[in-house]
Amino acid sequence: MKFVAPAITVALAVCATGNAQAPAKLEFEAVSIKAAAPSTGHFRFASPSSASGGPGTADPALFRCTNCNVGFLIAKAFELQRYQFPGQTSLPETAFDILARVPEGTTAEQFQVMLQTLLKDRFGLAYHNEKKQLQGYELVVAKGGHKLKESKEMPPKPASGEGGWHGGGGSGHAGNGGAMMFHGQGTYRGDHQTMSDIVRVISTQLAKPVDDHTGLTGKYDVALSWVDDGAPKDGGHAPGGAGGGGEWNHGGGGAGAPQSSGSTFSGPTLLGAVQAQLGLKLEPTKATANVFVVDHVEKAPTEN
Repeated sequence: MKFVAPAITVALAVCATGNAQAPAKLEFEAVSIKAAAPSTGHFRFASPSSASGGPGTADPALFRCTNCNVGFLIAKAFELQRYQFPGQTSLPETAFDILARVPEGTTAEQFQVMLQTLLKDRFGLAYHNEKKQLQGYELVVAKGGHKLKESKEMPPKPASGEGGWHGGGGSGHAGNGGAMMFHGQGTYRGDHQTMSDIVRVISTQLAKPVDDHTGLTGKYDVALSWVDDGAPKDGGHAPGGAGGGGEWNHGGGGAGAPQSSGSTFSGPTLLGAVQAQLGLKLEPTKATANVFVVDHVEKAPTEN
């Protein structure tokens, strides 16, 4: 007599496998992308303050991005530091106003994937990553000790309406820490900033990887000012405000070097200011970094 139970078991297994559903695609419930009105001011491109809503904000169900170009969206979607995205300045500069309905319960990580999906579906984004050796810096405490002012304790603030921008200096911490560059003069003001926040700002301004070797674990009220040395960043020029309030504008240069001839301000460059004003020092080093390379992206999105 034949034993047929194994065949039945296999059939049931095949049936169960056939009925299994693939994981749901992470995407926004609805998206509207419209051409932005022509800019009449100095800041043509998107900034952290122009991207609002989403997980962790006062309006988690609606993400807005005003005057956003595709380079800004890519940097936000993949949380790219400026040195990781050297091709950003060569991408189309066309600006768009974007509204995206976020599903209830979406996490910050899922939100990033949704932005990536939007770029692939609507702008045809194709990309790859490459490992490259870059000049970078190690941030250490300078001789004589740091000059950072420790923050006083304060109650946590409710989430603001602004979405956190991870590719620039703004961290979303108390005091809205971040850097601004205007006509060659840079400033960084922020309360309750961690060394991670400070390193992120410096790395963004220099467009180079920066590692924290200070050993400092507190939170600090930061006030830093410098002038741009005029040296090209990202292989040519800064994206004219593409990171917001100047957070992706270029800065830096040799410690204590004078300002560029095109600047109307005097003062130290970023490296010199970090040492003189914060009591920290940037020591050159080599670093291996993942660099984001765009293989293809459309100038305009598909229709709504």
